[in-house]
Amino acid sequence: MRPDLLITGFGPFPGVPVNPSARLVEALARVPGWLWLGWKVRYAILPVSYGPTEAALATLLEKRPRAILMFGVAARRKAVTVEIVARNRTSRTARDASGRLPKLARLDSGPAILKGRAPMPRLRDLLREAGNPVRLSRNAGPYLCNAAYRFALRGTKSKVPVVFVHVPRVRNSSDPRGIAFGPLLAGSAAIARRLVLASRLAP
Repeated sequence: MRPDLLITGFGPFPGVPVNPSARLVEALARVPGWLWLGWKVRYAILPVSYGPTEAALATLLEKRPRAILMFGVAARRKAVTVEIVARNRTSRTARDASGRLPKLARLDSGPAILKGRAPMPRLRDLLREAGNPVRLSRNAGPYLCNAAYRFALRGTKSKVPVVFVHVPRVRNSSDPRGIAFGPLLAGSAAIARRLVLASRLAP
């Protein structure tokens, strides 16, 4: 069954034992509005490991989702960041959750930059209207977030909306720092709806 929307987040990795993107994705998939609209929504928590991440995404992309919304954590950032591009680079010093480093400095034989496929300024505005600090970014980092974004862009047709959003630290009962979860969830639901609508308007 072809999903209208695929939502992905990440599991834990060194330095981030609890990944807020996983909590966000699970909550977003349970938003009751999807049922009312009749949209099929699928979500997945990706492993933070180069080979398994690509394998998991390849299986998900076989279902040919109509739109893809990806999340990851950038704990040092103060704002939600909508990533405009995925770069063809890796980190030769940051180990993945399995303790491995990528073999090459480049992810693939393609161009240096691939652009995300979404109305980026509008997504930024929707997140801001929900009460989030937000900005556009042209640097998704050299780690698994960027790698997954690029893999999704390369593995889908040009008419399929694909975007990656980094979330900062999220406030909770044991950690008062970071942004509030409620506005983040509301804004994420708004941009998810925008992506699905964009996919349905595509020729």
